[in-house]
This record gives sequence, structure tokens and C-alpha cells, in this order.
Amino acid sequence: MTASHKRIFDHVLIIVLENEYRSNVLKNSYMSELAAQGVELLNHFGVMHPSQCNYVSMIAGELCNIAYDWPPYPPVLQQRTIVDQIEESPLGLRWKAYMQGNVKMLWKPDLQPSDFPVPFPVPDQLWATCPPPFNQVPQPLYPYAYFHNPFCLFENVLRNPERWKKLEDEAAFWRDLLVGDFPEFAFFSPNLWDDGHYLYGTCTEPGQRAPLVDQQAQWLKSFFESLRFPGPKSRLPPRTLVVVTYDEADFDEDYDAHEKSTYDGPNQIYTVLLGDMIHPEKRMETSNHYSLLRTVQKNFGLGTLGKNDRDANWWQFLWGREFAWHLPEETPVVAEGGAAAAGLGSVLYIVHVGAGSALNFNVFDGKKWSDGQPVGPSGSAVALAAHADGLILVYKDESGLAAVEYSPSTGWSSSTLTIVSGPVGAFSLASLEFNRSVMLAYAASDGRISSMLFIDGQWGPAVDVGRSTDGSLILAALGPSLFLIHKAVRTDRMQVVSYNTADFNVVSVPAENGGPADDTVKDAWSPSEYPVAYFWRGPAPSTPNELEPLRVPYRAGRELAAATLDGVIHLAHPHPDNAQVMTERFGQSGVLTPANPVSWTSTALTAARSVHSDRVPRSRYSIWSRFVDAAAAGAADQNRASDQKRTTSNGFGTLAEAGWSLQEPILGVRTAGALTMARFGDRLALLSQPKPGGKCHLSIGEHVTRR
Repeated sequence: MTASHKRIFDHVLIIVLENEYRSNVLKNSYMSELAAQGVELLNHFGVMHPSQCNYVSMIAGELCNIAYDWPPYPPVLQQRTIVDQIEESPLGLRWKAYMQGNVKMLWKPDLQPSDFPVPFPVPDQLWATCPPPFNQVPQPLYPYAYFHNPFCLFENVLRNPERWKKLEDEAAFWRDLLVGDFPEFAFFSPNLWDDGHYLYGTCTEPGQRAPLVDQQAQWLKSFFESLRFPGPKSRLPPRTLVVVTYDEADFDEDYDAHEKSTYDGPNQIYTVLLGDMIHPEKRMETSNHYSLLRTVQKNFGLGTLGKNDRDANWWQFLWGREFAWHLPEETPVVAEGGAAAAGLGSVLYIVHVGAGSALNFNVFDGKKWSDGQPVGPSGSAVALAAHADGLILVYKDESGLAAVEYSPSTGWSSSTLTIVSGPVGAFSLASLEFNRSVMLAYAASDGRISSMLFIDGQWGPAVDVGRSTDGSLILAALGPSLFLIHKAVRTDRMQVVSYNTADFNVVSVPAENGGPADDTVKDAWSPSEYPVAYFWRGPAPSTPNELEPLRVPYRAGRELAAATLDGVIHLAHPHPDNAQVMTERFGQSGVLTPANPVSWTSTALTAARSVHSDRVPRSRYSIWSRFVDAAAAGAADQNRASDQKRTTSNGFGTLAEAGWSLQEPILGVRTAGALTMARFGDRLALLSQPKPGGKCHLSIGEHVTRR
């Protein structure tokens, strides 16, 4: 194994609590003290709402088209999970899921999907009736909840008697510890009271969340004290990584800077990593449940499920590895105009505008540069992307945008193709490795942005992105997700819009289960965009003496550059007021693209919740949490509420719930001219130009081992 794949922990115990914003949890003294003893993830997110979506994503690497808390439709999920990977491992790994309050049920080999209304056989005496309006839907007897047990939803567990036996209860957890049979992968789900979902002895939640945080903290403290954890006398096996996390934030609460609140960003959750191999620290990079899954896969050498886990931002800091930019070094590249970079394997290619608008290129093999060579055509600006075993170059000339291809074996093609006619502004290319295509985005003379897809050797038709810019734009891909970042009109702030390319990130469910408010799409641009921003808390104009949840938008200068490495998009640009190059990062895999514009009405939600809070479980009500409830709003609002549910998105799992890292300068890097970035091999290359028309400088970014 390489240093980055060495096993850091021999066991992992994942404990999932319920429905709290990170800052709410940190108000509890025990939870705050616990965070100080481990690695506190300051910028960690759930992937969607409500609960069941997040539990499923933790083991399947996708949502499996679930946007609700009751049995999935069809009743049994067919997807592979980490259970399959663990049992297929040649290392003899073991797994178990410990569900507090779980009633052990016998496996029956002759069960058929039609035999039961939920994905497992439950005796009649275990069913209870939910409060209206969900009294038609049976629920397991509280405080156990099957929708906090993702393993029982999958056929590969349900139909396998040996796997079914591994769905245990809390007593089995202590038994396995006592006899020394603790599995390498352990998942612990407390019951609906100990996880903070409901008040003890009830099926309700209070209007204020503090009692629930205190309740779950009291249970966790007692649980850890019984384990003598954390500490040198822990009952857990040595080298056990313990992950304390939440399924989601409490999105039922208002997220509105004009109302009193102390929450972080939507779906930003408390997560702390504990264990005898952990050195306490605070981490600022963004991550989510797919990052947790990918980290476990990396540690045990399991490969990936090929879904949102494949390109997730895994926690390399556990291996003592940090991303860092090296100081820039001068190169032989002299750009008279723009420059573009792309990597083919571990080789870096730079195409730039030279003297007389001639297009030239240089090659860097990681140690030395080639001499500059002509591409052939002339142009005033360039964009470059790797595709298959070659490169695609798009350049601007007097006719519009033209494209030419490159192969290392045959060089640049002698034929070029005009793909956009007429004057254009900024443009960018991105390689979509997930489906082996290339996306072009460009701004017309009026600022309207369009895109074109290159797939199977052909350019598709132009598509209106629905956005405009009066400056720069850049494309960046993270797994199956594509992001268009562009300068907002009449401001130096940056906006970002998403595009999904994967079937498994399409959510389409019946109206009674959340659709179309939860619906997401593939191969289309999002109808909503969001600022490149960091979630923070501070005084708002309407409440100067109170901290409010804020998006802190980032500003940028003239050029934008971006590339992705190990599940993280690195965005770079000059400071809007000087030549210093700044950077921020984005590492949330599996961002969804909503089918409809994102919209919610917090005042209407407050009214609706006040009417129904005594009789609707929040786990059910949360799928409508940003919409007017017709019964609560009255007959006058019924049509408006219905229209909103049909025509808008709640934003769950989209960029509405995504945040960037803190912005910081890249040491020694300044630009007054060209700026471009690309991945080559396991490194990033950032090309900058301190003086217009002068030599470009190269900065290498990579993960290095901490000393």
C-alpha cells in the first residue's frame, strides 16, 4: 500500500444522531467538549432531507430515488452497498448494524415483495398508528424506526439470511465487545428518543430544539462513559475510528436572516472524528456523507460503488496529508494573450496566444518544459480540455469559436471546425470524465450564456443556460456534477449554477412522497443559481445585535481558473482590488440539480408549522417544510400553495444547501495577465502571469505529508 492507502484505522464505529444544526449542537457543553477532543469538521453537510435519504446515502453512495421517510417504492432497493464491498473483500472484513430497540425477526426464505407493505416482515403487534394526516401509513412501534436502518431496505440484505442476522440491537453491541468479536465496520443508530428525534416518551418535538440536543447529549455521554471513551482505557478495540455525526440539519426551522436565529448553513451538521489515532484539530474543508463513505472505502481498500462515492472528497488528513501550493517558478511560456491548460495523464499541456495572435503550445512532463511549438491557427483567446486520449482546443477568432483536436501520436489536426458563429465573450471547456464528454460554455455579445456538449465525436446544439455575465466564466466538474461559475452582472461577485450528468442523481417521486418539490433532473442546467460563498454567522442589518445565518459571498478579479483533484474543486482568481491570486474550495459530492426554481416562504412555513406541530411528526412534515400548508393557510391560500408545490423546488440537496471553504491567498502567486489551472496526474498546475506579456509562472498544488 502507498502512504495514502495505508490502513489508518482497524475498526470504524459510525453513530448517527438526528436533525440538528451544527451550532445548535455546540451550545451543549458536552457536545462542545467532545468536539474539542477530536477532529471537528466545521464545514460538513448532509446530502438531502428528510432522514431516510441521508442514511441510505451513507451506505449506497446515492439516494436511490428516496425523498421521504416511509417505505421505498418499489419496496426493495436493488442497488449495491458497502455491505457488498465488505463481504467481497479478500481481507475477511466483517460488518454489523446495531439498531437500538430493534426487535429481532426471523428470516423467511419464501418471502415475496407482495407479502408485506414495507421492505421487511414485521409482526402486527409491532405496528403503531402515526398521527394524522399520516394515519394510513403504519410505523414500527416507537422508539425504533426502520427508516434509520438503511440496511433493511436493500434486497442484498433482506433476501440473505446471513446478512439479515447482522442487523442487531444494542445488547448485541455490548456482547460483541465483551467477547472480542467487534466488526471492522459498525453502524450504530440510537432510537427515536436517544438520537434526539422526539422528546422522551412521546412522538413530538418541541418548538425549540435545545431540549432535544440536551437529550441526545445525555444519552451519548452515558454511552461513551460505559465505553470509557474517549480515553486510554476505552473498551473499544485499539485503532477504532468513532464518527459522531447527524443525518441532516433541522431544515424545518426557518433559515432567514431577517428572523432571529443562530444556525449555520442549511444542512450543515455537527461531525467529530474520535479515536486513539486522532490528533484534535478543526478542519475547514467541505465534505458530506459521501466523504465518510469514501474514507471508509479508502481505508479498507474496497474500491468504490461507482456513484457519488467515486469522486468524493475523502479525509486525507487522517493519513497526515494536506493539500498545499508550492511557490511559483518561472516557465518558458510567454503569453501575449490568454492561456489554457489541460493534463493527459501526468503530462501538462499549455496552449497560449503568442505574438501576432499565433496559437502556440508547450509541454511539461513534471520535470522539464518543451520548446514552444505552433498549433496552427490564430486566435485571441483559448480554452483546453482533455478528452479520451487527446485534447480539444477551442479558440476565439474573427468568426466566433472554432475547435481543433490533438493526439500525442499524431499532433494537432490540420482541420478546424467553427462551432459558434458571431461575436462571443468569455468561454470555458470542461472534461466530464464520468460520461466521457466535454462541455463548452460561452457568453454571447449580450452576455447571455450558452453551452454545447461534445460527445461521441460530435458537437451538440447550443443550449441556453439561463444566465448572463459581463465578465469571466469557468467550468468545473466534480464526479457527475458540473458547475458553471461566472461573474455576476454589474458586480465582482461570483455565481454558480449546476448541471447533473448521472441517472442516480435524478429524484422523481410521486406527489404524495414529496414530488415535484423534491424532483431533480439530468442533462439540464439548474433554474436557480447561488453565490460562491461561505456559510457563517454575523450581525445582519435587520438584527445588528444578534448573530444570523449569512452567506458570505466571495469577490473576484478579471480571470477565473478552476480544476478538481481528489474530490475537491479548487477555484482561483485575482483579488478584485489587486493582483494577489486567491482561492476557495468546494468538496460536496452528489449535488443535485432541481427540476424547478428553488423557492420557499419562511413566514408561511411558520404559520403552517404552528397549526400542525402538535400532530405531524417533523420527519414527515419536513418534505413540505418550505411550503404553505393549505389547511393551515386557509382556503384563500390553497391555490397559491398548490401552484407553489407544483412549480417550485424545496432546494434539498442542491446548491441551496452547499457551501465553499474559507477564501485564502495562494502564497507568492500574482497575476496581471493569463491565469489557468489543470490537473495532471495527482497534482494541480496553476499558471499565472505576474506581468502582462511576460513569462508565466507555474505553481504546483498537491497533497503532501505533514511533518
